[in-house]
Amino acid sequence: PILLMFRQNAKRIARSLLASTSKGSNAVPPFSNPPTMIQAMHTTHRARRFASKSSKKRPHSESEILAMIRSQIAIPVPSDIPDGTNNIDDIPEGVLYGEFNDPTAERHLETQTKEEKEIIEELRALVLEREEPRAEDRLPPLEHFYQDAKSLEKEKRQEREKIKQMEQTMNRVKKIDRFGGSVGTGKRKTAVAQVRIVPAKGSKAGDEEETEEEEEVFGEIVINGKPLDEYFQDVSLRQHVLAPFAATNTLGLFDVRVLVHGGGLSGQSQAARLGVARSLQNYDPAFRAQLKPLGFLTRDSRIVERKKPGLKKARKAFQWVKR
Repeated sequence: PILLMFRQNAKRIARSLLASTSKGSNAVPPFSNPPTMIQAMHTTHRARRFASKSSKKRPHSESEILAMIRSQIAIPVPSDIPDGTNNIDDIPEGVLYGEFNDPTAERHLETQTKEEKEIIEELRALVLEREEPRAEDRLPPLEHFYQDAKSLEKEKRQEREKIKQMEQTMNRVKKIDRFGGSVGTGKRKTAVAQVRIVPAKGSKAGDEEETEEEEEVFGEIVINGKPLDEYFQDVSLRQHVLAPFAATNTLGLFDVRVLVHGGGLSGQSQAARLGVARSLQNYDPAFRAQLKPLGFLTRDSRIVERKKPGLKKARKAFQWVKR
């Protein structure tokens, strides 16, 4: 096929040669040597290769493409062209037309209003007057502007929680019976303690025969009809009951009556501590601020885990022997 194409191109070139020589004896043939003829054949083959396949369309020449581009682009009339034509060829090479951007800092003021310009001038005057700006005139650090959205949401949530807690504190009222006492129930493990506190009498009359002075009497703590030191002989267990009074600085100011049942001594003492703390909160809601951070108003929900079938205890298994 290449040889056939070469022959067809050669015939075409020969016909054009004959047509040019037949016009006159002085006519110069287009190709005067064979190498130029072969180069023209290759060029024709390459042009036909990249030409459109449609017979109705033909490839545009370079001049036609430039004319189309010039017709589509609106070329501004430069002031340096004397004729004022829109021909791009009239513009000298290496010459740029147009206006450069203003390199000065005042270009930013073009879009500002009069009020904004006045404010900028005042700020500039303040800066020029002082060498070092004062602390209140300085801008906040960049960390203030680039705070994460999550941290902002967290702060808002904390503020809402604080407001909610303040509202709950304001809504709490004293719960005192007609005898001036308050009650509270505490639980720990399987022990349940019912506590009632009453303000202790500030003084007690002494014997008239010895002295007429009044002796100070501290509040009594009775648990199941027995004094505190008799019912809880261990010092650590007594400290559980006295801890809420020590936190609120009210040791000896109340008479305490406790009825407790279930569990052991450790569970009963901690149940009594929760009951005493709740009764103090009911007597005066202001005590909550001292009791809550120490955990005296929190119910400890830990209990013994139940035994599982097939195991010795909750998790302990029987000894297993392979043989």
